[in-house]
Amino acid sequence: MQAENLSSAAVPSRPRYRNTAHAFVDIFRTEGLRGLYRGVGPTAARASVGAATELATYDDLKGRLVRMGIVKDGFPAHLAGSLAAGFVSTLANSPFDVVKSRVMNQPVGPDGHGLVYRGMLDCFAKGIRSEGAFAFWKGFWPNYARVGPRVTIIFLVIERLREWFD
Repeated sequence: MQAENLSSAAVPSRPRYRNTAHAFVDIFRTEGLRGLYRGVGPTAARASVGAATELATYDDLKGRLVRMGIVKDGFPAHLAGSLAAGFVSTLANSPFDVVKSRVMNQPVGPDGHGLVYRGMLDCFAKGIRSEGAFAFWKGFWPNYARVGPRVTIIFLVIERLREWFD
């Protein structure tokens, strides 16, 4: 539903689904169980890469910035570390985000299989061949505008909770 394209801003097309329940039922009827789970692999990869880079980058950079005397321990270090973690996470995550979107939004044949990509690796390979490696960072800044604040809020809240419960 989120990825639906309107044919024209001046003449919007009718949405494919009325609500989430209608989308669920329609996808199940037309594409089967496989259709409901299309994109699970790329989504799981994206989530794993995101969590791993956010956690590792935050702790490492926060500590380095304090040791180098660039920021003081406390809120300045937490803020700098979390902004950097969001940036590195977006950098590492963008290829998986692009692949996830492409795999999930491709047209599907009557057998429920995608008509463009066989899966995540096929999407990566075709993307590199046709557009080059940098194509996987399309939308980087809008993505960082979404991820950066989320990661910052999460780590600032975690640090406050650590202070309260330690």
